[in-house]
Amino acid sequence: MNLDQYFSLKRFWLLLKLEVFKARGGILMVLVITLGALFFIGMILSLLVEEHVIVFQHDDGYSSSLIIAGCILSSLAFNDLGNSLKRHNFLSLPVSVFERLLCMWLLTTVGWVVMYSLIYTIYTWLANPIGHLMYNKVTFQSFDPFSENAWNTIKYYFVIQGIFLVGASHFRGYVFPKTLVIIILFGMVVGILTYFFLKDIFLGEHFCSDVGVECELVDALSVHYVWYAIRGFFWWLLMPLSLVLTYFGLRGQRV
Repeated sequence: MNLDQYFSLKRFWLLLKLEVFKARGGILMVLVITLGALFFIGMILSLLVEEHVIVFQHDDGYSSSLIIAGCILSSLAFNDLGNSLKRHNFLSLPVSVFERLLCMWLLTTVGWVVMYSLIYTIYTWLANPIGHLMYNKVTFQSFDPFSENAWNTIKYYFVIQGIFLVGASHFRGYVFPKTLVIIILFGMVVGILTYFFLKDIFLGEHFCSDVGVECELVDALSVHYVWYAIRGFFWWLLMPLSLVLTYFGLRGQRV
């Protein structure tokens, strides 16, 4: 077996530079839209509507925007497959399927997380003084890209975005909404099956406090083997399974 057929460092580096060059416009547009929405809607407008807020944090904005924008970019990873004029050039490029997969996985995971975390941190440095000028009674907290919340968000993103790579390798056009539909349908099936497995717990008598802090139903679900199986699948199997499905999706593409 000739390993050069599957991976060549020189070939991979050239592919990486090519994909970055091709994606620069889309990445810039996603960043402008995302950060613009976070500033004008997520911060300025929300503080205008919610007058009782005295402390503004950027953690929630980082979590939602990193995952949503990253999944949108992941769904565009193999966008040339949906264009009849670009499809031939994409498939005739002298690179292996493994190199294509590794390239796009690195760009949409490590590349996206590092770049967005840096840009988001700089954004908060600029947004906080402006926000303080407009709302001087609000304390704008600085954003820590190394906080526990940021690391947890990154872990979830690494797992979730693989699903959109699968969609990008199988669907032609409207990849993001099509993948969302599949996720929703799959979630409904899992939810129905989980209900039947845990029907006795759901229908049994249980105590829940008024504020929702303590609930016997939640405690019982958290130690059930079905919940452990779902968690195990999500954290240990979903990402490698997504990469395998993406690989075979790319491998099955024909001019």
